[in-house]
Amino acid sequence: MDFNVILWIVIMVALLVVEALTMNLTTIWLAIGALASVFITLAGAGGVAQFAVFVVVSAIMVFFTRPLVKKYVAGRYQKTNSDSLVGRTARIIEPVNNKLETGTAFLDGKEWTVRSESDSDIFNEGDLVIVREIEGVKLIVAREGNEIPKLVHTVVV
Repeated sequence: MDFNVILWIVIMVALLVVEALTMNLTTIWLAIGALASVFITLAGAGGVAQFAVFVVVSAIMVFFTRPLVKKYVAGRYQKTNSDSLVGRTARIIEPVNNKLETGTAFLDGKEWTVRSESDSDIFNEGDLVIVREIEGVKLIVAREGNEIPKLVHTVVV
């Protein structure tokens, strides 16, 4: 078997292993490009043609099929009630200090465990804060007027 065929198979397998470990649908497209290069190598194409096929097929897969898969995967994500809290204002009812692991806020008629986005930020009772993200059952908050809220969940495709 030709060395280049083996090389492309090794590259393809390595990309599939990375995909299996990350499950982000990022390297699968490159693995398909490597598979196309295996076939073009078996047909007798030279190294430049093999690499060109790898790049072209990978690019086509990324630009044309990735959005369809992303739409399918993102469409299956179901937003939870807690997701709607991101970007909202909460009132601190127990001082927030990450170093002491203390902090409680009141939002939507419920008490929430709270941690500040930055360890240097300390909030006192009565302060108003913005919910930036949710980690487990804790609200991660920042001072009002800071940046746009982060997403709670990100689907990477």
